[in-house]
Amino acid sequence: MASAVLLLALAACGGDDDSSADDSGVSTAATQAPTTEADGASGDTPAPTTEGGTDATTSPPADAGDSGGGSDGSGPSTATATIGGETYDFSTEGAIVAQCQTDMFGVFSVQLPMLDGDGGISIIALLEGTDPSVVGQVNAVEVSVGDDDWVADEASDLFGMSDQLQPGMSQVDSIEIDGSTVSGSATFVRQGSVFSGGELETATGTFEATCGEERLS
Repeated sequence: MASAVLLLALAACGGDDDSSADDSGVSTAATQAPTTEADGASGDTPAPTTEGGTDATTSPPADAGDSGGGSDGSGPSTATATIGGETYDFSTEGAIVAQCQTDMFGVFSVQLPMLDGDGGISIIALLEGTDPSVVGQVNAVEVSVGDDDWVADEASDLFGMSDQLQPGMSQVDSIEIDGSTVSGSATFVRQGSVFSGGELETATGTFEATCGEERLS
């Protein structure tokens, strides 16, 4: 798929990009309670002790392991795409090579194989505030089903290969990112019809993907 070029380039630039909420740089330090002398006691008053006889002049530190942040995603990443009334399922379950990153240099990036069958899905969704000119990409979806490749990408090289392919015939029409889920609608062109020299075959459809345990492999 064409968008795989971006994924390889981004991976080469940064490798695993740990930009999730767990790496926000905010830490919870253990708070030490101040030591105070007993009311009316002089400085010669012995410090209180625990049952084992150990000085206990300070309160135990707070549990620094519970920072209150959200937990990491878990389980397989999944996706569905419906094109021309046909729905296809994709998943990382049992996959050797797959990718699902909710924030890869400002891009929600998905590369999942078909759950049952020969194919895969690629989703490039720019997060709010990401400049397309900086990442060199626009919102795009590509779905491979057997020998057919369906492309929804307004910046696809296919536009330079056919005078029939006009703006609006291959593009993401709407997109929404909600946490670890991306969804939307798109207008797809079947790649093979662009090269056939005949009438272009287009279809509208929807897509959705949810990242479980984020992976880059």
